[in-house]
Amino acid sequence: MSKTFLHRHGCCAKWPNASLNAQPTLGIMTNAVKRRSQSRSVAHIRTHEAVVTNEFWYGDGPPALGKSFTTGKTAERHAAVVSILMKAGKRAAKAGDKRLADSYYDLGDKLHGCRPRARCGSLACPKCARAFQRVKVAAQEALIPVLQKANSTKKLVMANVVPLQMTFTPTQLATLDIQKSNRWLKDILKLAGFTRVMCGSADISWENGFYQLHWHIGMFTSNRKKLTKRLKKIFPGKDKGDRPVVVSKTWSLGFVAYMNKAIKLPQLLRRNRTHLPDLLLALDRTEPLDLMVLMGLGLSAQQGRLIIWSI
Repeated sequence: MSKTFLHRHGCCAKWPNASLNAQPTLGIMTNAVKRRSQSRSVAHIRTHEAVVTNEFWYGDGPPALGKSFTTGKTAERHAAVVSILMKAGKRAAKAGDKRLADSYYDLGDKLHGCRPRARCGSLACPKCARAFQRVKVAAQEALIPVLQKANSTKKLVMANVVPLQMTFTPTQLATLDIQKSNRWLKDILKLAGFTRVMCGSADISWENGFYQLHWHIGMFTSNRKKLTKRLKKIFPGKDKGDRPVVVSKTWSLGFVAYMNKAIKLPQLLRRNRTHLPDLLLALDRTEPLDLMVLMGLGLSAQQGRLIIWSI
């Protein structure tokens, strides 16, 4: 269904369902780095295809993400997102910004066409985003017990780290590059002496007038307070009351779904519909698997699922 048809007939309303404070930068790539990057891209294409061609991840089987994230609830949010994109396209067209209007319409069409055997694979798509979340949760829930055996004297924690300088107004989201930002994160952690195995994900939250990029990272530690102190040196606060680092105990594997959520879509649909289309465009440019932060770990696809292993 074309954007022209949707725009003219209004069908969208009826659809169911280095420096620690520096911004991430890319350096000059050597031939070896280019080869690794190309190899990684091929691997991600294979793992991406493994998800979007396996309808299991679009259903309600395990791992469950909670009562608010069933296929039924996701279909409702999917319809709402497409409607929001079409309305944003109309506003942009009325304002004379044809290029932006076309971007909204094209993404709306892309998401509307997402169905079994023809999945769009976009991180902006609630259905596909949920599928990628589920496949990552399944892989990490299988990985963690293996890592626990190798770290029997340590405790599993989830570290939330917030580089307070990494904020984006809605119009600045065009510059958001998750892959580059994850590289920056791993570089500064290595620079600070972190060599332990880590598995986490980037997250984008709506604050007071801007989007904040931050990370949730699972790792093992024998001293949670010392770990918190080390991380606070890397991610300092700006004002009194700032909490750029929170290291929480884990009592089960229930935190894994939260760690891989990427955004809080239900909350954004309630509080931030006006600026949601800009975020959706940024998410559509982001490969869902690029959200993951893996240190000391490898990733591959086998028989329609993801496998994560220690390097």
